[in-house]
Amino acid sequence: MRLSAASAFLQSRVGRRLFAAFFVLVAVPVGAVSLLAYQLTDYIVRQSAVQLSAEMTKAVGLNLIDRLRSAESLLRVYAQTPQGSPPVGLRERLQLVFGDLSLKAGSSGEAIGSSLSALRVISGDASGERPTAELTVEVGPLVARGRFNPEYLWENAQSGSHRICFSGVAFARPFCQGVESSEGEGISTVREIFFLPYFDAPNWTVSATLESKLARYLPIGLAALVGNVAGIVFLLALVSSSVLLRKLTQPLDALTSGTRAVLSGDFGRQVHIAGPRSEFTDLADSFNVMTREVGRDLQLLQLLAQIDQAIVEQRPFEEVVQLVLAHVNVAACGGYICVVRWRDHDAHPWALSLADDGCLEKRPTAVPGVVEPAEQSNCTAITPFQWVDVLITQTQSQRLWLRMARAPFAGGREDRELSAFRQRLAVALHAEQREQQLRERATRDSLTGLLNRLGIVEAIDRLACSNSPGGLGEAPRFAVVYMDLDGFKEINDAYGHDVGDCVLKEVSRRLLDCLGSVALAIGRPGGDEFVFALAVDAHGRFLRDIETVMQAVRVPFMVPPRTLHLAASFGFAIFPEDGVAHDDLLKHADLAMYSAKVAGRNVLVQFDHALNAELAERMALRRDLREALAAGQIFVVFQPRVDSGSRQVVSVEALLRWRHPDKGLISPDVFIALAEESDFILELGQWVLRKALQQFQQWRADPYHHVRHMSVNLSPLQLADPALPGELQDMLCEFDILPGQLELEITEGALIRDMDAAINRLAALRSLGVAIALDDFGVGYSAMSYLSRLPFDTLKIDKSFVFAFGAERSALAIATAIVALAQALDKRVVAEGVETLAQAAILEKLGVQELQGYLYGKPQTAAELKVLWAAADEGNSGRAA
Repeated sequence: MRLSAASAFLQSRVGRRLFAAFFVLVAVPVGAVSLLAYQLTDYIVRQSAVQLSAEMTKAVGLNLIDRLRSAESLLRVYAQTPQGSPPVGLRERLQLVFGDLSLKAGSSGEAIGSSLSALRVISGDASGERPTAELTVEVGPLVARGRFNPEYLWENAQSGSHRICFSGVAFARPFCQGVESSEGEGISTVREIFFLPYFDAPNWTVSATLESKLARYLPIGLAALVGNVAGIVFLLALVSSSVLLRKLTQPLDALTSGTRAVLSGDFGRQVHIAGPRSEFTDLADSFNVMTREVGRDLQLLQLLAQIDQAIVEQRPFEEVVQLVLAHVNVAACGGYICVVRWRDHDAHPWALSLADDGCLEKRPTAVPGVVEPAEQSNCTAITPFQWVDVLITQTQSQRLWLRMARAPFAGGREDRELSAFRQRLAVALHAEQREQQLRERATRDSLTGLLNRLGIVEAIDRLACSNSPGGLGEAPRFAVVYMDLDGFKEINDAYGHDVGDCVLKEVSRRLLDCLGSVALAIGRPGGDEFVFALAVDAHGRFLRDIETVMQAVRVPFMVPPRTLHLAASFGFAIFPEDGVAHDDLLKHADLAMYSAKVAGRNVLVQFDHALNAELAERMALRRDLREALAAGQIFVVFQPRVDSGSRQVVSVEALLRWRHPDKGLISPDVFIALAEESDFILELGQWVLRKALQQFQQWRADPYHHVRHMSVNLSPLQLADPALPGELQDMLCEFDILPGQLELEITEGALIRDMDAAINRLAALRSLGVAIALDDFGVGYSAMSYLSRLPFDTLKIDKSFVFAFGAERSALAIATAIVALAQALDKRVVAEGVETLAQAAILEKLGVQELQGYLYGKPQTAAELKVLWAAADEGNSGRAA
């Protein structure tokens, strides 16, 4: 019977492999473990025996030296006690250690002759006799000698498991005691006892030998036990496995054939196993159920993958709905199913269902939960009592339901499939809405809600395409207008981006109020720039619309607690004359706006192709200006200012000049504006101020020099720079400038944009001891209400009024009013542009304190002024003589 069972499973390939695997995995490891256990145990015991013997010899040697050192101490104490009368305690301890004691004078010739105590073995030649040792100690003039008791010396030199032997040149023969053992079979350890650091004696050798039977007893018994147990286990496993192998190999063929059928794609193949119920029959039943479920799941996964692919490809949501409705189990839903979609801007929901031809149809339907009469046969006509509305998802702008006649059994396969479809529909709806939001964000400015640069580009492209149905000759015209705020950067720098953002939002609101009904597109490409498109008609209405925007921007902006004044520069290009693509139209409109900035700001400029050449030249100058300072092309000149009564030079004004290597001298009005546009004015202004103070320091060091005050122009951007007071204070300390010796000239235009901020900045500068002059007074706003609040010291009458003396009656009247106003405010007055003696006489009569102009000197370098003043001093000296 056993042979037939063995032959049954050995005939199977699986059975033979299981048997071979069993033999390799059980028999070989068991034998290897048994051999390893024997070798390892034997090695461990031997190493332990060696270690034990080594510790034994070490302990015996240390104990022997300790006893000898203790005995040496006793002898020294004995030698130091009165002769022949040691204390009772000492006498008892000496008797325990020594059998014979003697104490003699060292002069007798018996001194040991060394600083170390002498140790000698004096007996023990007979076999079995314990050796006796003698210790001699020299203490001053005395020599103490003691013979050890054998019990004291060799008491701890014996063991119950080892045989301990002592040998050496001091021993006539080895002295051994302890367990008797065969020298060839024992495990021995030898150690030298070195006396030299402590005693004058030759080394002793101590050896410890472990009894051989004790070292071999343990490994032999353990190895045998391991081997016997392993053999029994192996035989039991072999017998029991034969029965198991026979049962395992019988149903495997049936399962193998069923698996091959599944691999070939046949999920209808069933596996049948004869015999009583067992794990294999359960496995076969589970396999059959699994193949059916896997087949249906595979079909579902393929369908879901198709739906996912449609979502990934961003197909319209209706296509995804059509794909779902075409494959859903309609019978499980009572025969009716549709998708209900309701957007916020729709008056009612829409039902999406499949028509008889498989196409998607869209019809209005009832709100879920609201009763409506039904007369149609499709799902939209089912009464609310029959509807089962299942919410799919809800977004910010729409809701989605799945409407059916009957819900599938909860937890069933149809319910799971329907849940998977609902998830895909929700993902598709969110993906569509997310795509719309991303596109909205990509084309909208987050701050103002207007179109951003991308949105403007798309809007212009749409306008260009829609306006070109039959060629450019028939295209309706439209204007692309570029608007840039004047003075916005100063507001942003002075009050921060929060205030700047409020201004931008207000500008956007005003644009929408002015152009919301007529603009084709309104956007903010970035910063303080705005772009809008207007239809161009024969009556020029779009120009009036732009003028309306200009006036709206000039209305003061209220950002509590401040009132801010702004203006805007405008440039526009017309389609199709100035361009047919968005890049050309935007570039040309931007160029026109840039020209409006150059022309004085707060104006409107239409694009002209001649502006391209001007822009190229201006950009080249801006690039050269950056390199001019390092190349030494920029220098400082000084124009004298004289006292109106004595006509003596009392101060100078530092002015900036640029000598271009190719173009010669560039007008300050040109390159100062370029520097302000690129913020290079901050670096340039600091350089001018340092050069002027450096030259003023040299003039001030000359006691015969007339210049006692220096005037330097300050740019509006410098005034708005928060770092200016600190930098100015450092330079005042560096050049030792006294209060009132430096005057900073500010134009009215730098103040009127934000009067409150200007007052604070000027007050901070005056606190450093710097005088403030209002330059070009009378040509700007000249608001009387501001003069009483501004912290300044000097008013400068603009040269345009001085030039007009005698030609325009109003010029003299204005000059007279300015002087009267300054006197009323207790301010100094300086007139510039004086070129004739008649002008000087009029200004002196009006009460002007200082005169400046070509009559008293042109702007010149310090070296040129030195020559001029030297000649003037010589002439004055000659006339005096």
